[in-house]
Amino acid sequence: MVRIKLMGTFAHLARARELHVKIEGKKTVDELLREVIPRYDEFTEKIILVNGGPARGDAEVEDGDEIKVMPVLSGG
Repeated sequence: MVRIKLMGTFAHLARARELHVKIEGKKTVDELLREVIPRYDEFTEKIILVNGGPARGDAEVEDGDEIKVMPVLSGG
């Protein structure tokens, strides 16, 4: 299982703050998040952590990994 922690708008869209998704083999972060977050691709700016370290959407994850994703907020 991959543990996915969602923050902000992503939690609202997925209707959950945390998800557990079973995957076989490897998937990229973007592939997995597209499956669980509606409109994921509309957010060009986001912060992604895999196992506590910074990552990009093309990072591969596998069973036992943890993803944390949050939108970038801007304003003044």
